[in-house]
Amino acid sequence: MLKFAVPALGIYLTNPLLSNIDNAFVGRTVGPAGLAALSPATLCIDQALYLFSFLSRAATGMVSRAYLSNDQNGKRNLAGARDAASPAFSSALICGVGLSLFYAFFTPTLLSKLNVDPHLITSATSYIHWRGAIAWAALGQSICLSLFMATKDSITPLKIISGAALLNVIGDYLLCVWPLKWGCGGAAAATSLATLISSAWMVKSLKDRGMCPEFKIPSKQELGALLEFTGPLLMITFVRMAGFLNMQKRAMFLGVTSLAGYQLLTNLLIFFILFGEPLSQVGQTELPSLIDANDTEKARKTYKSIMLLSLFAAVGVGAAAFSTAMFGSGLFSSDLGVQAVARGSAPALFCAVVATILGIGVDGCMMASKDFGFMLLNGVLGFLVQAKLLDYCTSISGIFFSFTVRLSMYTLFATGRAKFGFGNLGRALKKRDMKEAPAFG
Repeated sequence: MLKFAVPALGIYLTNPLLSNIDNAFVGRTVGPAGLAALSPATLCIDQALYLFSFLSRAATGMVSRAYLSNDQNGKRNLAGARDAASPAFSSALICGVGLSLFYAFFTPTLLSKLNVDPHLITSATSYIHWRGAIAWAALGQSICLSLFMATKDSITPLKIISGAALLNVIGDYLLCVWPLKWGCGGAAAATSLATLISSAWMVKSLKDRGMCPEFKIPSKQELGALLEFTGPLLMITFVRMAGFLNMQKRAMFLGVTSLAGYQLLTNLLIFFILFGEPLSQVGQTELPSLIDANDTEKARKTYKSIMLLSLFAAVGVGAAAFSTAMFGSGLFSSDLGVQAVARGSAPALFCAVVATILGIGVDGCMMASKDFGFMLLNGVLGFLVQAKLLDYCTSISGIFFSFTVRLSMYTLFATGRAKFGFGNLGRALKKRDMKEAPAFG
């Protein structure tokens, strides 16, 4: 498990690490106004891309099942994995092109709807235009990454992402510090170029292995299989994104300095919670075949391992997040007000990271069992509770504590459902108990 999870961790940490590096370059070269402008800009880009993450998550489940169904020679089914990924890959590219066109023509309207401070609009628009132009490549890359991960190859994408990350850092320096000083736009341009290079690199690697998904209009049967995953996942993702949007809107009422601090802390949150993503991937790649095969013993062992690792990871990573916000905020901003916001919100960040990593581990197991109806209901309940709490939040700490409540509810209800034998996962974990029950009479 660790041979897969450790390289996977490196993959998932790279992008948020670069986001924090972008923050550092912008915060140091532009100041609090630059960080504040990145807050609505990254919301418009990253949350929109997150909205379409249902495609990559669906691809992971579909490819995993296809890959583990051996071909006629008794080997892993590479062709089946490729064919399973093609509908999601094609849909991702089509959606990405539409998203790029949307950003090209409607960015000013979007920022206006968010009530962004007029002084921040120019920098935010520049960032969105650069990142938005390659939305199609970012979405296509997410499917390629899912294909690698579902076939249990975390080394190849780690090499690719690491190489692109190095190019991104170099680009940040050249476009933000010397010889050019483009500020937010420079950081976005560097990220966009790195994304294009890594996407092309992934496609080539998949082609060399005979696993590159084809671009084609999905057939009715393929579309039906894809919609089995994407329909519910779209709604689940939309609810989660709406929760982040509510947090962002609340932070915008607290002033430029607080908004800059919120941007800093949000990027730290995203960076640290991704330490839990490999655990989710383990659940999504290991559990589906075990649940389908009714292998209760292995399913239970895998589930317990994921939960235990999630607990240890949550506490350790939460402590690291707390320390970074408390003692390292000066790396991202020289403004004393922004640093004060980060230090004052460090305890709230710790709680948010712990709750989220626990939730991510559980979420991967729920995904594997395709218990989408419960995931959606649970998510909506948490969203409503958080929305109510945000009405009373007057600080960045309060905003992050509302997020903690929402994620804690999700984890508590999901683990309780599995514990008491409800849902596909719960029934799979309980079957052994039923078989081992003593016979009477």
